[in-house]
Amino acid sequence: MTTKTTRRIPLYSLNNASGWLLAVCSLEGVSSVQNWLLPCPIKVVTGIDCPGCGFQRSLLALLQGHWYESYQYYPPTVPLLVLLLYVLLKNAFRFDRRDILMKVLAVACGWFVLGVYVMKLWNGSHP
Repeated sequence: MTTKTTRRIPLYSLNNASGWLLAVCSLEGVSSVQNWLLPCPIKVVTGIDCPGCGFQRSLLALLQGHWYESYQYYPPTVPLLVLLLYVLLKNAFRFDRRDILMKVLAVACGWFVLGVYVMKLWNGSHP
């Protein structure tokens, strides 16, 4: 009886990481990316911001190194990116099998997004 062993090819290698890092860093030099941002369909139809309005501009400002401007556009950007990074790392390295920390981070981010949205509607501020 012979067993067949298969070699698992890692999805996340140093070469792929350096390629992604190069792609992200190249966004800083491209100023015309601002023209490619997608309009919010909810805001187009209703005229009211959705809970995610401002994320694209905030992410672009963050990638360009403008932290304060990024926070002004959409405060939950950094916590959402931390959650995304955690989920990617969790799936790549197979830790936290019960997903406790991921659930806590997701609920905290959800409440933060909801709180920011309510404050935006309450104050009537539109970036």
